[in-house]
Amino acid sequence: MKDKTKQIWYLYKNDLKQLKNDCYNMLQELFIQLGQKPESEMVVILTNTFVDDLATKYSSMELEMVKYALNKGLRETDPPVFINVPTWNKFIRDFKKSEQIKRQTNQIEEYSIYKKRLETMGKQLQNREVKKIGK
Repeated sequence: MKDKTKQIWYLYKNDLKQLKNDCYNMLQELFIQLGQKPESEMVVILTNTFVDDLATKYSSMELEMVKYALNKGLRETDPPVFINVPTWNKFIRDFKKSEQIKRQTNQIEEYSIYKKRLETMGKQLQNREVKKIGK
C-alpha cells in the first residue's frame, strides 16, 4: 500500500516550501549530471513550473519515484539533453507507461526492484563492522 504522505499531492498541500526545495535540488542534480551550470534564477523559474506540473499531472506519484524517472530518462536519452518542460514530461510519461505495462503483464515494476535493492543495501551496510584505518 502506498504511503500517501510521500505523494506529491500531499506534499503540495502540506509542505509546499519543502516540495519546492526538494524539486530545486532535484533539477540542480540533473544539471550537474549534464555538466551544465544554469543561473540560479533560471532554476528557480523552472522549479516553479516543475512543481506545478507535478501537482497537476503526476500528483499521485511519490517524489522519489519522480527522481528515479528523471535519472532513468537522462541515462536512456541520447545527447543533447536539456532540462526543460518537454524533457521532464517525456521522462516521467515514459517511466509511467513502462511501469503500467509491467503491472498489466504481472511483471515486477522497475521502481519496486530499485527500492528493494536500496533497502537490502542499507541493511547490509548497517551490519558491517567499521574499522578505523590509520592513527
